[in-house]
Amino acid sequence: MPVAPATFSCFIGIAFWYFLVPFKIIYIIWVAVLFSLGVFVSDSMAKEWGRDPRRIVVDEYASILIPLFFTPLKIIPLSITFLLFRFFDIVKPPPIKHMENIRGGWGIMLDDLLAAAYTTMIILLLKAFGLFY
Repeated sequence: MPVAPATFSCFIGIAFWYFLVPFKIIYIIWVAVLFSLGVFVSDSMAKEWGRDPRRIVVDEYASILIPLFFTPLKIIPLSITFLLFRFFDIVKPPPIKHMENIRGGWGIMLDDLLAAAYTTMIILLLKAFGLFY
């Protein structure tokens, strides 16, 4: 995608979430395998394309699946999860920004993993306070 490739890849993640979330074990395995492959593929591609190129989107695709796991199958919680994840991925508050200093596939994947962790914490807090149902 020439325009907003990371955002588009999040929509792919949402499609997988929708179909896989009823199958919890398969979902967890899929995220683990995808993340692991993402480290390897990102590392290989970064050597050819440079440090964290926009063309690599497996990091967003794999990482958004983490907070989505805790998101109810409803449009408002889905929208909030999506917007929070994209916010943290774009703004990169500390220590997310520092992950970009790690070279190769791990650096590419870890900043999005932390964005997913921040998003997941907020989702779980919203659920704990009864605001996500």
